[in-house]
Amino acid sequence: MTTWATTSDVATYTGVTVTAAQVEQAQAVIEVFADTTTAASTAGNISEKNLRLLKLAVAYQAAWATQHPDAFTSMDVTSVTQDQVSATMAHANAGVLAPLAKRCLDRLSWRRTRPLRIGRRTEYGQIPRHMNTTSAVMDDNDPRWQPMRGAM
Repeated sequence: MTTWATTSDVATYTGVTVTAAQVEQAQAVIEVFADTTTAASTAGNISEKNLRLLKLAVAYQAAWATQHPDAFTSMDVTSVTQDQVSATMAHANAGVLAPLAKRCLDRLSWRRTRPLRIGRRTEYGQIPRHMNTTSAVMDDNDPRWQPMRGAM
């Protein structure tokens, strides 16, 4: 299986030693949450920035999974109380997704909202009739995306 990160990437970014099988498991989890596969990156449809975020997400997920071996078998709960101790999950998938991996996934270009300045039909900022919907690289680099004043 092709993965976005390697065992040496995991060691470099996290200091945790993992096996190739653990990286593949992490890859499968990240593919579910990122809603894309390595086939898209092999085809050149994912920008360099997004590829770096995906590599980091897989590395963080692989390292996190070594300390959470029950991630594949845990129950889907919203609240747990045991011996007068309770915890509230930070997000719906906190039991299966590493916190740093989630941060990387939240920054993928297709998961963020971006403002599009719309002008009159003859101006530069018009909504295009046709956009490339099969390539995130083409979409990320499209010059029609312009920041709005005051937008971050």
